[in-house]
Amino acid sequence: MELGVSGDDEGFAEGDGQVDVQMECSPVVDLEDELLEGPRNNTVYYAIPSTNTDEDKQGKNFTKDEVEEMMKSDAYQRKIATCHLCGKCWFNNSFTADCCECGGFPLHRPCPICQGECNQIWTRNIRSSHTYHQAYWDGTCKLPPDVQRAYFMRNVVDSSEQTLAEGMQDLSTC
Repeated sequence: MELGVSGDDEGFAEGDGQVDVQMECSPVVDLEDELLEGPRNNTVYYAIPSTNTDEDKQGKNFTKDEVEEMMKSDAYQRKIATCHLCGKCWFNNSFTADCCECGGFPLHRPCPICQGECNQIWTRNIRSSHTYHQAYWDGTCKLPPDVQRAYFMRNVVDSSEQTLAEGMQDLSTC
């Protein structure tokens, strides 16, 4: 038997086909969700109303206006603005100082480039913070670019005596 001649998927011999296996799925019932008024882990989706009644019976369909209103609610904001690593709710101005996803701040923080010297407040990018499990911020430093570079160099370059001594030791052993 030649492989790949029949055009079927690799690894399947002739006569092998897709086998449908019946699987039973049952939802896990958890605590009640105050936002959805139902079990936690429900998926919220927006569907265009259809005439198919079987499809309508699958779950509750929310109108676009209902979804937009729900997304503005405090309950929804608390739900999405909660750290995935430590569980603190940024919406309630809570955070963990040493948590990577919290980054030491709740939803807002002073400019991280100049530590607030420019008086700009940056806003947490919740989606990126959750996706990468690291604090991400949206904002702009209002200081001139050359001053921003000076702050950057001061914050990034470690000029402690210990670091300098270790660097000199490394040079002497080369």
